[in-house]
Amino acid sequence: MFQFMKNVEKPPLGDRKSYMPIPEAKLIGEVERYIAQPEFFSDVQVTIKLQRIFYLQYSELAAKLEVDLTAILTRLDAAKNNLELVKKFMDNPGEEFQSLVQVTRGVFRWVTVLPVKKVTLQVGTALQMDFDLLEAEEFIKKDITSLVKQRLQHEHDIDFLQDQVNTIEMNLAVLYKHGLDKEKRVMEGGFTDLSSGS
Repeated sequence: MFQFMKNVEKPPLGDRKSYMPIPEAKLIGEVERYIAQPEFFSDVQVTIKLQRIFYLQYSELAAKLEVDLTAILTRLDAAKNNLELVKKFMDNPGEEFQSLVQVTRGVFRWVTVLPVKKVTLQVGTALQMDFDLLEAEEFIKKDITSLVKQRLQHEHDIDFLQDQVNTIEMNLAVLYKHGLDKEKRVMEGGFTDLSSGS
């Protein structure tokens, strides 16, 4: 029944690396040259502060995407359940069903569902429409396909963000080491001015 889901592919990225506009983190190669850029005033602490800001931004965006992905997966499960139910109605035309319905919180009741020829589906935030069973099946399949694409996109971007976080962590490690080495050289040289990272 859900075989069609395996054929759903991630939409093409083109020349981008992520579906959302996520800036790519760059590994710091030559630390001295990097810190010597005018915006850092040759101060390793200023550079570390900027890398920490990037780290927080990437981490917050990844957390938001995780929440969005959870919502997509919940909707996908509901759509799959709806498709199974519509298929059950289609495979058993003219048949009545017994179903357990929640009357109020914690209170359930068995009801008889008369033969189903049409179903009402939610098609928007506040919009519902009646469909005959064949139309409902097609609509739900399109919805599932869209949700699978969204899931693939979110998973890709979460992986990309994890790579960016890893890059920033490596940059921070290099910058911390550079700062400690500078401090050690200053101490060994007998200087007392530790305000600069250079």
